[in-house]
Amino acid sequence: METMATTQQKVEKALNILHHHDFYWVMADYTNPAYGNAYGSMRAFVELVATINDCAIVKALRELWMATYEYIHKTMFGSNDEAKAMFKARENELMAIIRPEYAMAA
Repeated sequence: METMATTQQKVEKALNILHHHDFYWVMADYTNPAYGNAYGSMRAFVELVATINDCAIVKALRELWMATYEYIHKTMFGSNDEAKAMFKARENELMAIIRPEYAMAA
């Protein structure tokens, strides 16, 4: 018998997809499978997050995806300490919503 995944399990899986997503796929030419892989990864994230019933967590996960995307693109061609600091602050804020135990540890 198959059991339904808990919200926490879905969150962990979504964070795993996010952390393994290839945000650098835009650097590949169109003959490279990076585009298809990145598209599949993004779709898996979107579809998984849509199954989470907690609106605050859903919003925070989506915002974390966008914050990660923006950070990667701001630092793609070199170090950017300001962007890194802004991303880390935003990541901490969102992770406190996504995983409350994260806020307690900080």
